[in-house]
Amino acid sequence: MPNAHIVKKNLKPFPIKGGDFSYEFISMSKYDKLIYVKGRGDKFFLQMIDKEDEILLKADKITKPTNVKVVQDAIKYFIEANEMEIIQSNIFSTRNHLNKKSPFQKDIFFYQDFKPDANIEIEIGFGSGRHILYRAKENPDTIFIGIEIHKPSIEQLLKQCEFQNIKNIFVIDYDARILLQTLLSNIVDKIYLHFPVPWDKKPHRRVISKSFINEAIRVLKPGGKFELRTDSQNYFEYSYDLFISLKQSEIIVKKNIDIDIVSKYEDRWKKMEKNIYDIIFINQELSEEKEIFEISGFDKKVNFSKLYKKFKNHTIREEDCFVHFENIYKTDDNNGIIQLSFGSYGKSEHRYLLINEKVTYLPSKILPTKQNIYADKIIKEFIYE
Repeated sequence: MPNAHIVKKNLKPFPIKGGDFSYEFISMSKYDKLIYVKGRGDKFFLQMIDKEDEILLKADKITKPTNVKVVQDAIKYFIEANEMEIIQSNIFSTRNHLNKKSPFQKDIFFYQDFKPDANIEIEIGFGSGRHILYRAKENPDTIFIGIEIHKPSIEQLLKQCEFQNIKNIFVIDYDARILLQTLLSNIVDKIYLHFPVPWDKKPHRRVISKSFINEAIRVLKPGGKFELRTDSQNYFEYSYDLFISLKQSEIIVKKNIDIDIVSKYEDRWKKMEKNIYDIIFINQELSEEKEIFEISGFDKKVNFSKLYKKFKNHTIREEDCFVHFENIYKTDDNNGIIQLSFGSYGKSEHRYLLINEKVTYLPSKILPTKQNIYADKIIKEFIYE
């Protein structure tokens, strides 16, 4: 993660301009400070932590852009604008990172642009991108959605999309287990999950679960396929048990069968002479149309001064969702930020709530899942109380 250790020095008054970035304001908590940055198509925070005799300046985890170069330059230009002295840093790394937000990376509400008759395939956890790139080149009339949370893998795929001029791939930086809940019913032709992390000691973190399978069935067209490919016998057996327990289930099971394109993981496992297992589930259902929900914006002004005085780190727990109010940052008497985590147990989401003339979730609005809708209600009750 890009970061710099710098000698302590008073900052210039905000807003500050540096290179092609604008540093809008700084907001402070008991533990750290957040600097709000705009530039190169992104909006994000830099985190500043005071040490004994230095300052650590780094990317904030929640809002960090996919492109490492954007963060490196944002830190570099902030230091230059404030004439600060660097003790040590990694912001001058010369790796070939993307320099701005890629047009192939979409936000989490990308699905609103789909045409009803589109051919759509999804790959969850695309890793190096070999499989999805191959499929997209072989099927130029199909939309391929790559969902991944590992930012280096995302950046690698985005670079390949631009380099090879592949225009039918949408890249999404998000948890697929949450994202799938918001897609319309009966719109996806295929879902691929190749070599997921087995999570043998933490099975609750696996992509596949009973609720995930139900959502996959809902979004798949009748005759659509879900394909799991894994080197883990435990994951294979666990997934097979879930699929076979369905009321109606057509399953094809394969072992050590080659496919058209081999991932780097599969290369590795074959050299180790590990077994490769496939489960191909063929959907038989025409699902009911999904009811479309929306999460409304914040329609009232917040008394931040009063909110700041009453704030404490605490968690509100309900039967199938929670909201954790983690931290509060003060920009001035009337403006600030609340750090939140919320959602369903085991699939939490993280946001900041920016409170000024308007109240806004950062880095993006939240998806209208059942748990998030209820969490949003709890958050609004708390800030308007």
